[in-house]
Amino acid sequence: MNKLVKGAIATAVGSALLMGGAGTFAYWNDSVGITGGTIVAGNLAVADATPTDGVWTVQKDGTGTATTVPNIASFVASPGDKFTYTKTVKITATGNNLVATLALTPGSIVAATPASAANTALASYLTSTSTIAATGTGVSAGTVAGTYNVTAGTAGVSARDVTVSVVVTFPKSTTAGFENNTKLGSVNLSGLAVTLNQQ
Repeated sequence: MNKLVKGAIATAVGSALLMGGAGTFAYWNDSVGITGGTIVAGNLAVADATPTDGVWTVQKDGTGTATTVPNIASFVASPGDKFTYTKTVKITATGNNLVATLALTPGSIVAATPASAANTALASYLTSTSTIAATGTGVSAGTVAGTYNVTAGTAGVSARDVTVSVVVTFPKSTTAGFENNTKLGSVNLSGLAVTLNQQ
């Protein structure tokens, strides 16, 4: 083996030793702290409030004075009856740019069991027509009917009471027989809920 080849081999071995065999030596580098400060995440939450039970009222044909319904399960509705369930929830919204939408949770109204055509028809109708109303600090009507905006702003909304009303109107139409497929129908409202989603 000539001297040139031997020198090349020796140089290769020396390079491997400098690399530590597994790349443990990096290129030169350095860093310096720039003290950026602290980032704080906000919060978005909706929770039940005291009293936990809400109040049901009903208006005949959706007009006139609302009367209290002590037990909604024993009330037999007729076309045009407008029911309103009102209760208080606590909303927390903190975040300078935070805006959220409060709305009735999909699936809140389901057909009662056992399943029947009338139950399904009534649940479908009430789901498509039910809305909510909400009042409280930082709450305003949304651009979509039945939704409300919760805007935190700089100060934020910290566990403040918001009054929510779910409005459920039974079908009534001038078209003869329109309501017939909902007669004797029954729905389950135990899953009634509102959802708060960030926009």
